[in-house]
Amino acid sequence: MTERMSAKQYREQFVEPKAVSSARIVITNMPPSANGLRKSFIKEGKVISVKSDGYADWRKAAVSEITSQAVGKVEGPYRLSIVAQRHWRSKRARDIDNIIKPISDALVKAGIVEDDCLAECVTARWVDDLQGHAAVIDVEVCDG
Repeated sequence: MTERMSAKQYREQFVEPKAVSSARIVITNMPPSANGLRKSFIKEGKVISVKSDGYADWRKAAVSEITSQAVGKVEGPYRLSIVAQRHWRSKRARDIDNIIKPISDALVKAGIVEDDCLAECVTARWVDDLQGHAAVIDVEVCDG
């Protein structure tokens, strides 16, 4: 005889990510620079700011990629470490700090962390060979 599962039990087992102490996430496309996340225009005499199309597209794809990895949810204050591929599909130099914000936003949207304001420590660095990945992201609960 099979026991019926309550809606809460179903959500906990199959829908809501489990709480974990750390998570490693791999993304295959480099985020746009923080300089290009928003676009502004004037409407009825007011300045309106919205997500740029490139950022919106990247974030949607990144959230899908992140959630498919089913790494769990890091609850509370956390440390974020980003290792990114240098010269990703371009020889043009980029500033490492400009990839932090879009990656943090994608982690929130994917449910890996509750809010990016909970990041206690953030590090980011370039490397020369990530075997085709754009970035490897480690999220870890802060101990006390």
